[in-house]
Amino acid sequence: MARSAAAWLATRQLYARTVTIKVRYSDFTTITRSHTEAATRDDASLTRRAVALLEKTEAGHRPVRLLGVSVHNLCDVIDTPKAGTARLPFEE
Repeated sequence: MARSAAAWLATRQLYARTVTIKVRYSDFTTITRSHTEAATRDDASLTRRAVALLEKTEAGHRPVRLLGVSVHNLCDVIDTPKAGTARLPFEE
């Protein structure tokens, strides 16, 4: 799913800062998890971020009926960090 999102971004020559997953469990409880960092359209990076978000859910312990990955916070250039700005590392 993340690779499809990366292909969609490449086709449109866009980059995404935010990766979001949606998990709907068998009892129809739905959760979303998002992560934002520097803009990218690299499929390995988007996949890594989506899997890291999935690991923070109960998807391995509860039956899942729907799973989705989406990209948001789109831009047409890659971010270049400004001098003096610090970002918290993504917890893995």
